[in-house]
Amino acid sequence: MRAASPTALAFLLLACASTPRDPAPAPAPPPSAPAAAELPPASPCARRGAGPAPAPLDPTHAGSGVALAGLGGRTLAFVADEDDGAIHTVDLDARAAIARTPLAGRPAQVIVLGDGRVVASLRDRGLLEVLEPGDAAAPLARRCLVPVASEPVGLAMTPDRATLLVASRWGHALTSLATADLRRLGELPLARDPSAVVASADGARAFVSHAVGGRISVVTLGEGGAPTGARELSTDGAEWRFQTVLSKKSSLPRPLPSVPPPSPGFDPLDDVLSLPRRPSARVERRGSQGFALARAANGAVFAPIALVDPGPETGGGGYGSARVQTLLEHIAVVDANGERADVPPVSSHLGTQGCHLPRAAAIEPGEEVLLVACLGLDEVIAYDARAQVPGQPPRVGSVRDRELFRARVGAGPTAIAVDSARRRAVVFSRFDGELTILPAARDPGPTEIRAPSKELAGELPVVVLPRASRLDEQRAEGQRLFHAAGGRRIAFDGRACASCHPDGRDDALTWSTPEGPRQTPMLMGRLDGTAPYGWEGDKKDLEGHFARTMSRLAGTGLRADERDAIFAYLRGMERPGEAVVLAAEERAVTVGPLPPAAQAGAATAAAREADARADLAARGDALFHSTRAGCSSCHLGDELTTDGARHDVRSATRFEAVRAFDTPSLRFVGRSAPYYHDGRYATLLALVEGVDGTMGHTAHLPAEDRRALIAYLESL
Repeated sequence: MRAASPTALAFLLLACASTPRDPAPAPAPPPSAPAAAELPPASPCARRGAGPAPAPLDPTHAGSGVALAGLGGRTLAFVADEDDGAIHTVDLDARAAIARTPLAGRPAQVIVLGDGRVVASLRDRGLLEVLEPGDAAAPLARRCLVPVASEPVGLAMTPDRATLLVASRWGHALTSLATADLRRLGELPLARDPSAVVASADGARAFVSHAVGGRISVVTLGEGGAPTGARELSTDGAEWRFQTVLSKKSSLPRPLPSVPPPSPGFDPLDDVLSLPRRPSARVERRGSQGFALARAANGAVFAPIALVDPGPETGGGGYGSARVQTLLEHIAVVDANGERADVPPVSSHLGTQGCHLPRAAAIEPGEEVLLVACLGLDEVIAYDARAQVPGQPPRVGSVRDRELFRARVGAGPTAIAVDSARRRAVVFSRFDGELTILPAARDPGPTEIRAPSKELAGELPVVVLPRASRLDEQRAEGQRLFHAAGGRRIAFDGRACASCHPDGRDDALTWSTPEGPRQTPMLMGRLDGTAPYGWEGDKKDLEGHFARTMSRLAGTGLRADERDAIFAYLRGMERPGEAVVLAAEERAVTVGPLPPAAQAGAATAAAREADARADLAARGDALFHSTRAGCSSCHLGDELTTDGARHDVRSATRFEAVRAFDTPSLRFVGRSAPYYHDGRYATLLALVEGVDGTMGHTAHLPAEDRRALIAYLESL
């Protein structure tokens, strides 16, 4: 049971640090790399070397799985290799990997600070690791570890390079730190699953994408860079569905009133140009797969997403039998002031070949080319970023209309960075463990673009990283298959397993099925000990449930060994950790959020907060297992998984084909909103208050008891 919040745990670590530190001011460094003497000498995070330091090359100061820097006339790439638990240093000009630095955890992103230090977000440890390059061919030297909210992923700096922003997905928070000494400036809770972050051109705001939930958070940064408040912009959109025009008198689609004439589309099933069509219906779509952000020179922020049609609540639709394109690739755009997100209607798409799993994005500012790494397709797609809405021409259309070219890369592209001086991009393919170098220009030079696929012809330069560790063969195959998009083995429309279960979790959507509306369950940590499977509990084992899923999605299917590889990959997933257990050498370099003079008081306050939270959760534990609440009569054992039975909890609607539902696992329930089989409850509090008499007896509890019960559920 979790006894403290990630923030409280960060404070508790202060008492473990063995090296005393003096208070250090946090001056805003100039854009150029400062001399080592300008940094607070007492800070263990400070740069110590007196020689030349790498100069960051990203003008937007955004983190990625690849960070570029110039040093001694060479262009270096620092690559965060999560599967290897290391940062690789690559000389791009020599096209060679020259150093490997093992880290204290698995890095999600990396960023180069203004003075050349390198920061990696360790998503499995709840830590940032700050390192300093010396000799380019040598491993990086560790300077300090910094506790932040659980599962830090996204990194960015403000334009003055004085503030480091950290988006923590599992801890659903944005943390702000001073780059000079990594002192905490502030932390702000956000909606679930924040992923990428980028600062506005004026440094007054931070834009945060969310992996699920169809939103972008616009966070106000106060004086000094601390986050002070947030508002959310929707990335939901709409689609005009078309019917084929058979009349010989009309060669062009007939527009609906006030709708611009559309361009010819692509058939969602055959991926070929269709006959002229006309709009027949407007379908609301939900934004999803919000893993990437890129800021243009004019300040606009581009967010590659998937637009999802979960189907009508009356049954049959998106997850079930309807043969429509469930996912569309698209690009949402947030204006420079963060006032609105523009996601206009689309009318055509690329069918199975759309970018269903966008995982990284970067902009080449001179040519205004937007590059998007598409997981599952193993491609990078270059788009025209000059349009007011890239991916949306003056008429209703699709991203195809603004696509410049495509480049095939290694399996699992998850990161991209741009070298503007040489008009090139560097892509990290996580599954293959390699870098691909490709042109980042409207005209890719001597490289031919094949028509009509727009794919670059010829071989692109590749650098293979010398990994010291990797996933075992079965889990590696499962990882590839789980993210395989663009084919029809999983689903008829090119969906991947990761389309509904990003990173093995859930998409926060409720899908239409022939049995009724069904909320996507989390898979991570819930495969074993939770039989039977499915909301109806009608499959006694995973194999039967998987076969039913393939049939429901009209996929052509997988072999038994491929199915088992996916199960092995999912079983190997672990809950993102917090910086609770540190080795002695880690404690010695762990810094806290405050100067030393304030640490004792902060640690005491954090300890009191942690104790209060633990007491509240313990009280909720007792309530959960009491006859007064009656929750544990169905959720059994220490893991509170399931009693293996179906229950009629009077939740069925008139659209339901069944009345009784399987008892779901409560593992990680605090991170899997919305709730109930049909997602009707947005929060745990709404669930506890709304199910009285049908799932235990909770509505009669005093407010403090309900709060304790929720604290317990959130600790699972």
